Formats: sequence, structure tokens, C-alpha cells
Amino acid sequence: MTELLAGISAVADLSVVLAVVAGSMMGIIVGVLPGIGPGVAIAVLLPLTYGMNPLAGISALLGIYCGAFYGGAVTSILIRTPGEASSIMTMFDGYPMARRGEAERALSIAFMSSFVGGMFSAICVALMAPWLAQFTSRFGATEFAATAALALLCVAKAYKGQFAVSMMMLGLGLFLGTIGIDQTSSEHRYTFGLTPLLTGVPLVPVIIGLFGVAQAMVLLSTPPSTEKPEVIKAGINFKAFLEPFRYPATLAKSVLLGTGIGILPAVGAALSTSLAYFEARRTSRKPEAFGKGSAEGIVAAEAANNSNSGGAMGTVLTLGIPGDAVTAIIMGVFIVHGIYPGPQLFIEKPELAYGIFGSLVSINLVIMGLLIVSTRYLVRLVHVQARILGVIIFALCFVGAYSVATSLYGVLIALVFGVLGWVCAWLRIPVIPMALGLVMGDFFEASLRQTLNISNGSWLIFLQRPIAACIVCLGLVIILWPLLKKLLPRSKQPANQG
Repeated sequence: MTELLAGISAVADLSVVLAVVAGSMMGIIVGVLPGIGPGVAIAVLLPLTYGMNPLAGISALLGIYCGAFYGGAVTSILIRTPGEASSIMTMFDGYPMARRGEAERALSIAFMSSFVGGMFSAICVALMAPWLAQFTSRFGATEFAATAALALLCVAKAYKGQFAVSMMMLGLGLFLGTIGIDQTSSEHRYTFGLTPLLTGVPLVPVIIGLFGVAQAMVLLSTPPSTEKPEVIKAGINFKAFLEPFRYPATLAKSVLLGTGIGILPAVGAALSTSLAYFEARRTSRKPEAFGKGSAEGIVAAEAANNSNSGGAMGTVLTLGIPGDAVTAIIMGVFIVHGIYPGPQLFIEKPELAYGIFGSLVSINLVIMGLLIVSTRYLVRLVHVQARILGVIIFALCFVGAYSVATSLYGVLIALVFGVLGWVCAWLRIPVIPMALGLVMGDFFEASLRQTLNISNGSWLIFLQRPIAACIVCLGLVIILWPLLKKLLPRSKQPANQG
């Protein structure tokens, strides 16, 4: 309780409060604007957080992260354009409801469902984190190397049908992480005699390029719309705020699914919203209403969507492993300030660890207040031209890349990786595995090197330590699961025929 109270008092600091409010407002706007996700906004604004104290910087980015989930529901409901992949399920019932003239009701149900999901996940993971951290404190270099390898494998497996390509991009990210002076032997690795590469490939310009510059290029290459936008009026319906509580079973299952899946590395909110939505339809008294404007469908999708945030941050803080691109970028704030997430964080800096959970709770409260006041004005942003957004993002990206090292080297890196990200978007090649590989490369290499030093080069150490062996077995199951899945129906077929 002492650490928890210290975390709450840390959130009450003026700089953190201002960061929460600014980040939350920015996140809502980013969610409402079509074509911009939280990853793009966080990548662009990341350099601004380096001058803040760690909790304020992380709170600002978390505000963008959570606010985008709320804002994404606006475009899904009003113009049938999901702001995020995780908002697709909200579109199925929100848009038909808006077409019936019930846009305010749909938005209010979505906002309250998101609020319940976000609050529950933040409080639940905050209570679970000490026990999780206590368990992971037993991890040595072997367990951390195995866990990092499992997380990277999950990242690649998350892209169905693109496993080979994802592994290739993951390998490219890990390779980029090796460039520079080796900390152990002081050897120059892949620097090709270039002085700027001695310190390695800078993380922030790469992230800005892959997500910010690439998205700006995508928006600039979008042909201008010739259709006259439909004027939509929407606000808040306070009666509809209570509607999610008419479906307590659906609300509870969706929140639990979202939190649980959020804890798993590299799975993401899109899976949790899909599972929650179809589970709600399966158990609903009116399954035929789903897809035609069902309030229960919106409740399931939005409650699962926003409850991912707490689970994802729980994984970062207790294991030091990011689950997606956004949490990977947020980890950059920790690293810049010389703080490495993991079980030791709860011992060395408990006020920061618990302060992050406290800021998650306050972010959800602030977002709800902002939405009540500003929703009727925010809906006008859904019709902003894509090319205008592209120009603004371009300018912010280059300013941010330059500010990291106050040199054009950062701008050049951002531009190179921006072109790479744009080409990957055109070819439908995922860049998130590459970003996670770069972020986790140092941690994975250091853990693996330490493990092999302990075992004198023997890989059997991963099977000799019980926790590491369990993690390795889990990884093998994930790799072999498609083959096992094909074999299972065949074994059951004779029994079914008989």
C-alpha cells in the first residue's frame, strides 16, 4: 500500500496532470482523424517527452494511446471508417444505429463501455502487478532470453499468412540493433567506417520514419475526395451512458477478455474485440440484431478494446517486453531516462511503476470529461482532407527527428526509413516486427550472451532450467500448432463416423 500511495501522489504532480490532460486530448483528436493511429502520433511526439520527467512523458504518451481508442469509435460510428483496426467491430453496429438517427446514443454507449474497460484493466493489473513482478524476479538471464524469444515469435505469428515475411522483418530489426560498437569486445560492427553509426542506429528517428513519415507519404498519395461530406451532428446522450450496464454478462466477459489478451505479447486489441464481439453474439438473447444496430455489440467491442491498455502496460512493466508498436515506442522513454522496465522496477522505482497505473486511471477519467464537453465539436474533424494531414505530419516528423540529435543525420534516418515504411505499406509488408526487433535487440542479445557464458556455450541450459524449459515448450507449441490443428480432426473422424 505504501508503494501504491507513493504512485498516486506522484500522479498528483502538476507536470504529470498537465501531461495527462494534453495527451488525452491529443489522443482523442488522433482517434477521430481518419488515417492517423496512435502509433503515428506517439512516434511524432516522442522527442517532446524527453525533456519531461519519466512519469510525465509516459503519461502523455499513454494519454494518446488510450484517447485514440475512444476517438476511433467516432469515425466507426459516424462515417463507417474505423480509426483503428480494433474499432472495426464497433462499426458493424454503431454505423447502422447512427443511420437510424441514434448517433448520440451509439457514441454514448461506446464511450461508457470503453471507460469501464479502461478503468477495470488499469485497477486489475495494478493489483496483480506486484505478484507478477515477484514471480518474474526469479528470472535470470536464461529465462529473460527465452521470454524475449517467445515474445518475438508471437510478434511474427500475429500476422497470419505472413509468418515468413514477419520473421524477415524481425530479423532485419534485430540486425539493425547490432550496428555500432559492441559493449563487450569494443569491436565495430557493420559501421562501414561511418562515424555516426558508431553509436548505433538511433531508435527515435527510425520509429518516426517507419510510422510517421511513411503514413504521411500514404496520406499525400491519397487522391482528394470529390464527394461532398455529409454534415453530421452528434453529442452525448446521458441516458445512454447507463445502457452498457443492462448487459452485465457481456460487459464482464468483454473486459476480462480484453485485459487477458492485452497481457499477452504481440496479440493486440483487434483480436480481443473480435473474440468479445462474436462471443457476445453467440450468447445473446437477440443474436439476429447484431450487425443491424445492436447496443450489446457496441458494448462488447468497446469494453474489450480499451481494456487492452492496462494489460499491455502490465507486460511492459513486469517483464520489460512490449506487446505492440505503441508500447515499444513508450519503452523508448524508459530507456532514454536510463530506466529498464522489468521486475526490478517495482523494487528500485515503485513510485514510477505504480504512478503509471495511477495515470492510466486518471487518463480514463480525464478522457470522459473531455468527451462530454467536446464531442459535438470533434465530429467535424472526421472530414479533414488526408493530404492536409499528410503535410502536417511530414513537418512534425522532420522537426522531431532533428530535435533528437540537433543534426540532419536524424532527419536523413527518418526519411530513409519513411521511404522503407511507405514501400512496405504499398507491398502490405508489416513493419511492426522490425520496430520491435530493434527495440528488443539489445535486451535479447545481452540476455542470450550472458546465458551462453554461464553454460560455456551449451544451449541445453534452456532445457535444464524449469521456467525456461516451459517457455521453450510453449514456443514450440506455437510454431507447431498449425500442424497439430490439421492432425486433430483426422483423429476424431473415425469416432464421428461410427
